[in-house]
Amino acid sequence: MKYFPYDQYIAQHTETTSDEELEQIEQRWQQNGKQYSEIYQSLAERLPEEVYRHFSKLGFHGYRLLKVDVEHESLLRSNAHFTLSRNGDNIENSPQWMLSCDNISFFQFEHHNYDNPRPIMHPEKDNWLFEEFTPVDESTISLEVLFESGGNIRIHFPDRSIRIERIK
Repeated sequence: MKYFPYDQYIAQHTETTSDEELEQIEQRWQQNGKQYSEIYQSLAERLPEEVYRHFSKLGFHGYRLLKVDVEHESLLRSNAHFTLSRNGDNIENSPQWMLSCDNISFFQFEHHNYDNPRPIMHPEKDNWLFEEFTPVDESTISLEVLFESGGNIRIHFPDRSIRIERIK
């Protein structure tokens, strides 16, 4: 994640971070947020209107990741589906959403906190923190998602090949 890196998030939520460091982190968040906003606005015509509007606000920040499905139809055609629910005590009865990316050309998963013997966050918990939509080239978009556990997923898909729907 270029604009919302995990190490900054962890530093902001660590008790040993000084007030001066917290102020510097907050300034970086502000600068990065402005830069990212410009990048995101440049994708307005390349994302479906409903998706663009949804992520112009808070997106799925704080939602629980229930499932990631990758459909592999062939080496040339794969799709990814994220099932999410509003976080809270009653996940099963909360509204659920599915974010789907079609015709993905790249899928990467890495975990920034996996080998930490005393993780700062709870690795079994997968709450959506931040996402970054960025252009890869003139016809491909990258979606990178950072989860509270430190998990990070990056997917590339063609313009307009993403959709969002409420499934429950």
